[in-house]
Amino acid sequence: LAVAAMASPSSGRTAGNSVNQALKPSQWLSPQQLERIEAVDDLTLERLENMSLEKGAELLQQVYHLSQINHDIEPRYVPSNVQVYVPKPNGDKIVAPLSEMTQLLKQQQNFGQDEVTIIVTGLPQNCDTVKKANRKLVQAYMQRYNLQQQQQQGQKYNKDSAEDNNRQRTSSEEDYTEQAKNANTKTGDIIVIDLGSELPDFNSIAMLDTEKIGGVYGKWIVKMTHELELPHETIHLIGQNIGAHVAGAAANEFTRLTGHKLRRVTGLDPSSIIAKGR
Repeated sequence: LAVAAMASPSSGRTAGNSVNQALKPSQWLSPQQLERIEAVDDLTLERLENMSLEKGAELLQQVYHLSQINHDIEPRYVPSNVQVYVPKPNGDKIVAPLSEMTQLLKQQQNFGQDEVTIIVTGLPQNCDTVKKANRKLVQAYMQRYNLQQQQQQGQKYNKDSAEDNNRQRTSSEEDYTEQAKNANTKTGDIIVIDLGSELPDFNSIAMLDTEKIGGVYGKWIVKMTHELELPHETIHLIGQNIGAHVAGAAANEFTRLTGHKLRRVTGLDPSSIIAKGR
C-alpha cells in the first residue's frame, strides 16, 4: 500500500513551471513539521511498510511537494552493476551482467523463437513484499509461455512461494489461468533486468536518471536483437514503478537507433518522477 502511495502524490501537481507547482498556503509546513520529515536517505520501503498507510502517504506527499517547489533537483544516479537473469522452467536461472548476457543467450537453444518479454524491475529488492510480487509476475509469464512444461517441471521454481500455494487461489488468479490457456502465444522467453536491486531507498529512486539508464537498455536491446536475429515485433518490454519510465526511455532509444518500434511496452504502476532537468 505504501508503494501505491509513492505513485499517487502526482495528483497534487499542477501543470506548468516551478512557480505554478509551488505549495498552496494551505499546504505550507510549519518548522516543527519540517523538522519531523525523514531524511530521504532514511526513507526505505521497509520503514514505509511499518507505518500506517495514512502516515506513509502523508510523509511521501510532503517530500514530493517539497521537491516540486523548484526544479533544481537534477537526476544523477545511474547504476552500473545491474544484474540480468533468465528464469528457466526447471527453476534454474541464467544470471549475468547486462554486458555478458547476449553472449550467454546465444548458447541457449531455440531462445527467442517465438516471443521475448523483458521485465525491468523498479522497486527495492530488499523488501519481502517486492520479492513476492516480482516472483508472481515472472511466474505468470512462465505459466503463459510454458504452461504444460511448468506444471510438470516447475516445482523447484515454485518452492520459494509454497506459502502462497497453500492459500486458496483468488478468482483473479483463476481468470488469469484461463486467459493463459486461451492465449495465442504459449511459448516464449523471459529476461529480467533487475534494476530494483540497485534501488535500496527512496533517494536512489528519486534521483534515478531514467533517460540515461533507459538509453543504456535501449542500446542493449538493439544489440541483442541484431546478434540473435530476433524480430523487433516479438519484443514485449515491461517496466515496474520507476522502471516503467526506464522502459519507455529504452523503447524510445530503440526506435531512434533502428527506426522500428518494439511490439509492446507496458508500464506497471508508474512512479512520479521527482528529479528532472529544467
